[in-house]
Formats: sequence, C-alpha cells, structure tokens
Amino acid sequence: MVSVQDATITNDNEHHDDYALPTPPSITETLPLPATPIVTSRDKAWIRGVNVGGWLTLERYIVPYQFAITSCHLRGDFCWYADALGAPPVTHPDYQLCSDVRDTCEPVQEPNVYGNMDYPFDEYNLGAAFPDPRIGAQWLDYHFRYFLSRSDLERLVDAKVTHVRIPIPHWIMGDVQDGEPWIVGSRWRYFLRALGWCRELGLKVWPDIHTAPGSQNGFDNSGQQLPGVSCRGWADEPHNVARSLMVIRDVVDEIVREGYGDVVTGFGLLNEPFKDCPRDVYLDFIDQGLDIVREALGPETAVYVSDLFSAMSFNDGSWWLDPSRYNHTYLDSHYYHVFAEHPRALSPRQHIAYTCQSEYHARLSDSGSASCCYTDAPVYNATPSVDGVQRLIGEWSAATDTLPVAMLDTIMAHIATHGTALRMNRTLSTARQDFLRHFVHAQMVAYEAADVGVGAGWFYWTLKMEGGAFAEWDFLRGVEEGWIVLPASHHTPAQAEFGTCYEIVFQTDDDPSIIDEFPPPTDDDANNWQGVVLDDDVVVSHGQSLLSGGGGRKQYNDSISENDTAGRVPTIPSHQTPSHWMLGTVLLILLVVGAGWRWQRQRSTKQADYEQIEEVGITV
Repeated sequence: MVSVQDATITNDNEHHDDYALPTPPSITETLPLPATPIVTSRDKAWIRGVNVGGWLTLERYIVPYQFAITSCHLRGDFCWYADALGAPPVTHPDYQLCSDVRDTCEPVQEPNVYGNMDYPFDEYNLGAAFPDPRIGAQWLDYHFRYFLSRSDLERLVDAKVTHVRIPIPHWIMGDVQDGEPWIVGSRWRYFLRALGWCRELGLKVWPDIHTAPGSQNGFDNSGQQLPGVSCRGWADEPHNVARSLMVIRDVVDEIVREGYGDVVTGFGLLNEPFKDCPRDVYLDFIDQGLDIVREALGPETAVYVSDLFSAMSFNDGSWWLDPSRYNHTYLDSHYYHVFAEHPRALSPRQHIAYTCQSEYHARLSDSGSASCCYTDAPVYNATPSVDGVQRLIGEWSAATDTLPVAMLDTIMAHIATHGTALRMNRTLSTARQDFLRHFVHAQMVAYEAADVGVGAGWFYWTLKMEGGAFAEWDFLRGVEEGWIVLPASHHTPAQAEFGTCYEIVFQTDDDPSIIDEFPPPTDDDANNWQGVVLDDDVVVSHGQSLLSGGGGRKQYNDSISENDTAGRVPTIPSHQTPSHWMLGTVLLILLVVGAGWRWQRQRSTKQADYEQIEEVGITV
C-alpha cells in the first residue's frame, strides 16, 4: 500500500495540459582485439537511455533553486526563482518571484557537513529544515509536478532514445521511521503519471532505488551527505538491508497492482553502493533483490546491479553466468571525468583517449566497460557472456573539467547574496561543442563495446539541468545544440556510425583552450578515492603513441576498414625498417614534450585567471 503525507495538489490542467495525469490503466493490462564480430542490425537492439535525475530524488547541482529556501518557504509563503525547473507556470495563482520578496524572506542556512554556512545540502537536510513537514511536502510537490513534462519525453523519442532510468528514493512508499526527516509528498503519484506517458510514447522505464537507509555511499545522491564516503552505514546494519529489500518489494508490487508491468521492463536494485561494502552482504542482497523483482514483474524482467566501482572484481568466470537464472541481468558501471583532479586536467584528445583506455579496455582497467563478463575469465577474457550477465553503463555525461561540488558552492553563495544562480546564461563556444560531440560519440562507442560483445547499452546522466553552469550534463540541451546525436537506428551499434574509439581521438581538435578546468589546477588530489593514475602512453601522448608502434598501434590499424580510409589517420607501413621506428620514437618524444609544455602553460594561465569567476554570459 502507498502511504504518503498529506499535501494539497490543485488541478490546474486546463492551464497546463502538458502535465495532465493520464487515465489510469486497467490493473489487468589498449583496445582488445575483437573477440566477436561487431554486432549487426540483425543481432540486437541497443539500450540507449537517459536518466531523469534530480526529479523524484533531488540533487542540488541539478536543481539548486529547489534547495535555496527562505524563511517564507518555511511558513508556506512560497516563491520561485526565474528559470527554476520545478516552478509552476507564471499564470499559476501561487506563483511569485523570490526577487520580489527578498526584503522579507531571509535565506535558510545552517552549518553543512563540512562546517560551512549553507542552504540544505541534500534531501535529508531539506526535509529537516521545514518545522512542519506538510508544508515541506507542498513545496516539493510543485517540483514533482512541474519538473518533468510530457514534451520532455516526446523530445527523447525524437532523439531516438529507447529507455528512461528514473531514480527513486527508498522512502517513496512512505518508509519513514521515527527521527527521519524524509518528506514523501506525492512522488509516487507523479511517478505513475510518467509511466503513463512513457507507455503512450513507447519508452521503456528502468527505475532504480537510488538511496538507502543509513546511506550506501555517503554521497548526497544517497539522500544524505556524510562526512566520509562508505557503504558501512547501510551494509553493517541488517535492519537497513532488510528495509531496502522491503522497499524493492513494495515498489514492484505496486507497479504491478497499478497495471504498469508492461512499461517497467527493468529495475535497478541499489545505486552506487561504495566499494567497501562487505561482499557477502552485497551478493546476498542482490540475489534476494533479483528474486523479489522477478516474482512480481516476471522472469524476463531486466535487473541491473552496481559494480561497487570495480567491474573486473565480478569477472571470475562464474558469477551470474547461469542463463537459467541470470538472463537479462546487467552489471552497471558509472563513468565520469570530473570527480578527480587528474582527468579534469586532460586535453580534448586525452579525454577521449582516457575513455578508450581506462573506461573501455579490458586489460588496462578494473572497471572498464569491457572488463566483465566472460565465461573464460579471468585468464583469457575472450568469450563474452551471452545469456548470462552483461554490461550496462547506467550513468555518464559530457562533463570534463568542472567539479560539481566546487562550482555548486559558488552557485549557492551567489543565490544567497544576489538572488540568482551563477552562470545561468552560460553558452558553449562552437569549438567546445565540436569537442563535446566527439567526446559523446567516443563514450557511446566505448560503452556499447560492440566489437567485444559484452555490452548492452547505456543511460546518459541527465535529462536536463537548471541553468548553464553544468550545461554538459544536460541531454536535452545537447540534442538541441547538436553535440548529442544518437545512431539513426537502435539496431545499429554506435561504432558502425561514428567509427572506433581510437579513430575518434584523431577526429578531435586538441586545442587546450577548449578545456576550462574548475576549480583552479592543482597537484593536490587528496580526494582521489577512485585511484585514478594517468600513466597510459596513449593518454599521455594525446594518442600519438598509436602511430609510433606502441600503445596498441596494431589494434588501431586493425580497426580501420580497408575500404574506408577517407579522413583517417594514416597507418604505419609494415615495411618500415628499424631506423624508421627509431626516428618515429624520437618524433613521438618531441610531440609529447611539446604538447605537455603547451598544456601546462595553458593550465598556468587559467590558474591566474581563476581569482574571480565571471557571473553570467560566459562562453567557454
């Protein structure tokens, strides 16, 4: 049963049909050498999806205005900021601008987890800020109602998207215990509305449980930012694990009861549990969760599970490979370049080379898309799982150079001081958009891993963003501006349309001015819990080692079709003598040194420029 806190929702559909509730349905209704040929249109349909982040599970960098509450919000006198994604239409009788009441509405700020005065940092603290949870529910219900529209989903269909992943919190069905400030509101009602729209439009929905009692990772996306990152607050408490399993059961049972089993064709058991989860606890949890989902939604329902930030650790030649039990299951990885200092400092070509090497290559990365799952692992990694578990990249974006939490600090401070978010009107230069298009294509190719045979597809993070500071995360903006383009058919692998990952490296302008690293460049990378080390010769050389006999030259040459050489980088003739190789090595060293000098000079210049961030209208 659904148990939600009381909240009044007015029916103003005559003014805003795009958000109308549908009629409820009837209840009964180095790049590894190819182990297999590249998948053709006759073989499979790729999952190409988009996450609806920041909606039913709020994240502050996606919707900063939703967290920028004032003393007026706490007493139910709501106001909205211009361009807020969760605001009602300006014709709504409750609509008023916060800029019109600044003199009487004070920012609500408390010390955050780092001891700094701040707006609520996460959903836990946002709920705790409201003395009356009913008022908090009313505030959030506007967001749940207006953030996602039917036209958003129509645009996804037009862009050739096949699936949507909807993160939902563990309290969506009313699991709120004494002392917990979670606000339930009408999330479930609007989740069902989205399922109805997706049915009408032909989109498949793969929700995931995005949060957990006690926090499965300590990140704000778990609902509560903690002082340290860890899975132990969830995994070490059997009661919390049992609550997570009960939430899965409640959600899938209610989906079936509401008659949406045909729309929800996949389900994620838990988002991003941290890598210190006790393995026995986690493996038992996902096996139980798999059974719960399929008991309700059917044995063919797709189930995807997190890789604990180490996909290769599951690649033992036996885990989830039994087709009688583990067909349509997926090991889920999430790839980003912005959460560690070293990747943020890469040049355009280096970003793509890093994707080719560290986020794809089966032998160079313990979490690359091709690092699992093989029936002859861990010795050969040559025979991919076909009817057992396969790979899914559940989150990735085009963001390269801005650390969200650092930029968000400046954004929230600007709202408190000036009443607007920083860089709301930021635009992207033509050169940057060209790079982003190549970067997006390279990631699609790498994450599908079509020439290896272990990949099933991906979900971009995320649907849309509030303002321009994080434009590279905004799928709908990318489609509109032309730097996100999907293959014409979901039966065509991205590699067949865009080329190999290595080829895309050389299609990319390597101008370092395209990259705009924030915060300022530094050699300190104390928060590099992922252990990122940039010592791969393909990455360090900006791809040049591929042309000089090292770093997978043979693989690169083999990946180019004999009858498709137009615009390609020339390969090394097989008749070259040792003297040619020596000369090539010397030239490579000069190229790498020169590129490194130019890049370091660019970084030094930018460090001097970051004494103050420009406010609006920035083009990068």
